[in-house]
Amino acid sequence: MLQSALSVYAQLDSAKSGNNFHYGFEVGGYFSLNNKIPFWQKSNQFGAVPQNGNSIYFRQMFESKRDTTGKFFSVDYSADLVTIVGEQPLMILPEAYVQFNLGAFTLTGGRIKSVHGLVDTTLSSGSVTWSGNSLAIPEIRLAIPEYRKLFVKWLGIKGHYSHGWFGKQTFVSDYYLHQKSLYGRIGSAKSKIHFYGGVLHNVQWGGRSTFEVNEEDIRLTYGKYASDWFAYKQIVVPYQALVDTTLGYANFEVENRFGNHVSQIDLGMDITFGQNKLMAYKNNIIETGRTLGSFSNLDDGLYGLSYESLKPKAVVKKVVVEFLHSMNQGSYNGLIARLLKKPLKDHGNNGFYFNHQQYLDGWSYQDETIGSPFFVPDDEIRVESAKGGYIFNNSNRLKVFYLASEIELNSIKILAKASYSDNNGSIWFPMESLKQLNTDFQFLIPMKSKYAFFKGDIGIDQGELIKNNYGINFAYQRFW
Repeated sequence: MLQSALSVYAQLDSAKSGNNFHYGFEVGGYFSLNNKIPFWQKSNQFGAVPQNGNSIYFRQMFESKRDTTGKFFSVDYSADLVTIVGEQPLMILPEAYVQFNLGAFTLTGGRIKSVHGLVDTTLSSGSVTWSGNSLAIPEIRLAIPEYRKLFVKWLGIKGHYSHGWFGKQTFVSDYYLHQKSLYGRIGSAKSKIHFYGGVLHNVQWGGRSTFEVNEEDIRLTYGKYASDWFAYKQIVVPYQALVDTTLGYANFEVENRFGNHVSQIDLGMDITFGQNKLMAYKNNIIETGRTLGSFSNLDDGLYGLSYESLKPKAVVKKVVVEFLHSMNQGSYNGLIARLLKKPLKDHGNNGFYFNHQQYLDGWSYQDETIGSPFFVPDDEIRVESAKGGYIFNNSNRLKVFYLASEIELNSIKILAKASYSDNNGSIWFPMESLKQLNTDFQFLIPMKSKYAFFKGDIGIDQGELIKNNYGINFAYQRFW
């Protein structure tokens, strides 16, 4: 499925841009050899896919978005509903929100399809901690969604602050999401070169355990996690609390941090030359605040390079190359330490990306990874000995090469993706290197009406991490 079919429609017909209301539907099916959706057909689809690989679905999408230029106040809304028929009938609501536009600010409530972080938003494998891989978490969000001038025209900022609800998962119930971001841009909107930098801070906090808790378990206080105002302040500004201010809280929280912090610091730049645009970016992984103090894991993260042709009739529209590395996690001296010939302060304080000893569901929502889809849940790993047991994701020490391209031939759009990963388990539960190759080829063919399309999608999985698979997705799409 297309991540945002209505946005594709909007691009196709700029003449109708004045139309406030858009509607689209898609009817199609998934079929595969092992009754599973192939990796790239499932990944980064905001949870809008069936549970198995032999299903028929019907999808409806509508949105109302107005041109807010020169207007201080307006209201937008959007909804996306997927009905699945097959062995496991299901109704999925990937998106449903109402948004109030107040000048430079927006206030939004509901499920919002979002990719946070500095990446190529159309072809990237996904921002390292927030990729659009799982179903969107219900939230209330206050944001400056687009770069706005700060004091001078060549300096801009954007960001957001939100509160979300995880609800009930397998091991924890009634817990929350705290999320905020702040990104800066050097260079005006018309500049040929831009430099970017920013931080995305995600936290799981509050809630109660769904499993029986031993009275001596230092992770919880009477079966619950702290959710009062003191805990919230510790979540928003994650400094380590002093013991004399944390009486009555679990020892685990006092010794570490309140909540599960999964964050990233991003750097990047883009340059436009002629009718070409080149963008480079790096997502740096931060967990629990330790790595922020020393950058001991600086070599970990997502490295990306995006090329886009601005020529209207270009055959190759865009190419994205990425490399994901997460082998360090504080286990060895990174580049800066080697250059200085001195270990950084967090050396040896090993991490365990996307897992947590309190929030045993890990960095996931509805059993799907919130971050990069390459952090595959244990339930999907084919080698039993490679699983960590009682954790969400043991396959978190990775080296991944990723290539994606968008091509247009005689009005036929072709999207191709390929990834090759070297999976080494985790620092705590190591495993022998498991190699994995995942590919996907998607074709979008216009029908007689330029607002109707036939879509074909072929996905292939080969390797040692997940089961080999061949699958096809076909669909008919129509937009108004």
